[in-house]
Amino acid sequence: MARSAGRARSGTSQTRHSQAAALIGQRIVAGEWPVGVALPTEADLSRELDVSRASLREAIKLLAGKGLLSSTPRRGTIVQPHSNWNRLDVDVLVWQTSGGATKSFVKDLFELRRMIEPEAAALAAERATPEQRAEVADTFRAMEAATEVQASIDADLAFHRAIVKAANNVLLAAFQPAIEASLAVSFTVSRAGQIHPHIVPMHRAVAEPIIAGDAEGARKAMNVLLDRSESDAASVAVDDKT
Repeated sequence: MARSAGRARSGTSQTRHSQAAALIGQRIVAGEWPVGVALPTEADLSRELDVSRASLREAIKLLAGKGLLSSTPRRGTIVQPHSNWNRLDVDVLVWQTSGGATKSFVKDLFELRRMIEPEAAALAAERATPEQRAEVADTFRAMEAATEVQASIDADLAFHRAIVKAANNVLLAAFQPAIEASLAVSFTVSRAGQIHPHIVPMHRAVAEPIIAGDAEGARKAMNVLLDRSESDAASVAVDDKT
């Protein structure tokens, strides 16, 4: 990835500030630093996390960009209200599930998926070009061939990415990063470290009507897939904190 000269940093420095951001972000999402509370001073926090002040400042900037923090000279670095958080940022999504996905999180996640994916599948069946239908078929075959969990998740992401692309809606395509972030977390939660035997046949049931141009069949199959995926995820979800 290209970097401007002014932003170029060593790989070690990038890793350090990213690690610091993850440690702080996880603690914020877990509620260790509640909304409205100021983080410890820069000196104390850099010492606690064993990072330089420069790396800590970069970490704070990263978290501010995700809506978790804001910094002011008078008040310091303050945890922002939940409504400000970029909930579809991939890091924030991962931090929200680092201690196990809660039942309410799973519910919200699959409500979101149902708002988008069945109609995307129907549009793909109606609008996909021959090349896009071939891509749906290819990504399904990759999922079918996957023997490891991560390979299955990667192929599943590529399959859903191909469907969104094949819907040929420019505004839907603009949401692709957010959609993909939510899918990545969803797949990790619902897989629970294994490849369920129903994954391939249920994705085949989605792929076939898209390739055949059957919009209603694609919509129904995607809803069935989401019902089962939510059931898988809910079975390993943890209770919400009271």
